[in-house]
Amino acid sequence: MLGKLIKHDFRATWKVMVSLDAVLVVLGIMAAVVLQTIPHVEDSFGMGLFMFSCIGLFYIGVIAANIVSLIFLVIRYYRNLYTPEGYLTFTLPVKTDMIIHSKVITGSVWMLLCYLFTFISLVIAGAGFVAATDISRADLLNAMREGFSILGFGDPGFTAIMVFVILLTPFAGIVSMYFCISVGQLWQNHKILGAVLCCIGLYILNQIVTQVVFFASGFWSLMSGSGADIDATFGTLYKNMMLNISIVTFVEAVIFYIVCIFITRSKINLD
Repeated sequence: MLGKLIKHDFRATWKVMVSLDAVLVVLGIMAAVVLQTIPHVEDSFGMGLFMFSCIGLFYIGVIAANIVSLIFLVIRYYRNLYTPEGYLTFTLPVKTDMIIHSKVITGSVWMLLCYLFTFISLVIAGAGFVAATDISRADLLNAMREGFSILGFGDPGFTAIMVFVILLTPFAGIVSMYFCISVGQLWQNHKILGAVLCCIGLYILNQIVTQVVFFASGFWSLMSGSGADIDATFGTLYKNMMLNISIVTFVEAVIFYIVCIFITRSKINLD
């Protein structure tokens, strides 16, 4: 039955989500074209300003596409579960937990794809920038290798952590928003306000926790070290930071997931 729910959720959301992913690719192509024309108009202040404005719009468009994707999934979660539409949803011959599982799985997959297409869009735009400059591929590859080496990508353990972070991020992001919606609907007359306040409080809490984790992972010793020490230890410290942050994020996401299930089981407040 879970498979049928997931299939239904994908069918109900694919048009909007695929369209937004397509927008990301189009934005990347447009940015690449604009970047390649900049060297030919650099003597024209007006055209140069126009081109750089287009680049700014590209970044705004990429961010907007990600935000719209998340908002669309969150609104659908809210409508399906906590509005009069919820009466129909909860008449389905499935356990309430299955409904939450389906929403989280489909939401996580769509956000992961959104991040993937965002990366593709940035790569396309970056390729346009490289093609418009005198930077050689060899120099670019060497710079990338050096940067990856400093970050610690040569360490299999660090690579595994980064893969875990990549997979965890969309799951944690969508679950945290569903958590805010679930908590907000407990308010009798101001569900949206409750969700927004919960989201703001959660953001502040996450910022505090992130700072604590950074300093606990050795960030302070990294900043107080010399240049040579930083180069030698940056990869290890960065690995520890990412590991600790991913653990904290995973624990938070699991708690949010459990709370969503608990509220949906016993604290439903339908309009």
